[in-house]
Amino acid sequence: MKMQKGAWINFAALILVNLLWAAQYPAYKIAGNSMESATLNFWTLLFASVFLVPLWLREKQKRKTAPKAFDWKTLREYLLLGVLGIVPPSVMLSWGIGHSSASNAAILSLTIPILMTGLGVLMLGEKLSLIRAFSLLLGFVGTLLVSTSDLSQASFSRSLLLGNFVILIAGLGSAFYNTYSKDLLSRYSEVEVLIFSYAVGVAACAVISAVFEARPFYRVTGYSGATWLAVAVLGFLSWGVAMILWMWVLNRLEVGQISTSIYLLPLFGLILSIVTVHDHITLPQILGGALTVVGTATLTLFEGRRSAQATEAGSP
Repeated sequence: MKMQKGAWINFAALILVNLLWAAQYPAYKIAGNSMESATLNFWTLLFASVFLVPLWLREKQKRKTAPKAFDWKTLREYLLLGVLGIVPPSVMLSWGIGHSSASNAAILSLTIPILMTGLGVLMLGEKLSLIRAFSLLLGFVGTLLVSTSDLSQASFSRSLLLGNFVILIAGLGSAFYNTYSKDLLSRYSEVEVLIFSYAVGVAACAVISAVFEARPFYRVTGYSGATWLAVAVLGFLSWGVAMILWMWVLNRLEVGQISTSIYLLPLFGLILSIVTVHDHITLPQILGGALTVVGTATLTLFEGRRSAQATEAGSP
């Protein structure tokens, strides 16, 4: 009963995470109209770090054992996580969309769960079971049905090749961040992984903004209140609360068990657009949404519970 309850908690957490992530789209649109990509991500990650610092300090106070020494190996790990895992899905994604299209980005993002599963096998030695492959297929097909409008507007012509390639690299960076974070969670807490990788991301975005953008991050005057409110929402909700929940589940399950849940993101984006701008939903989109939910539930409820039972049976 306890394991079954834990599986449902994992499932509910993944639902909430993707709902919070879906809510970031209007915030990014509002802030992105005024701020360039690196500046926007600098302030977003800085706001998220401000939110995380009190949690980190409280965690340090409650910890009974001495904290792990911050040596060169630790610094190298977080530099790798921040540079390869934070910059691509933030700055590079924005640049790629600017040289391609949002519809292409939505389609290419379908590769992220597949990349996550593959990196979990290569980097962490996870097993690619039939049930994981089947759940990925369900989520992939379901998201294609949900994203019918993006499919109709997508274009992969030669002129957009570079932008599409950069978007794909951004997806690989996102997959790397999740997979490498899973490895770090065996040695550091969820908050530590987030706050130190964000610190690297803030520094990298500051350099990119100062060197390449017409309006660097330190020129803060002239932005509207709506812009700063959007940045605060992104920092506190999407990169703060949502990422803490995501890391918490990632610490409990394997990468391959939570990868399919990312296919819920377009579904919640569609639901939010229906609620806010009264978009219409079609029968294929309803079917696609059902498939993504089934794919996620299969891994987090069924396989997650089965893995817990196997672990318990193998323990002395």
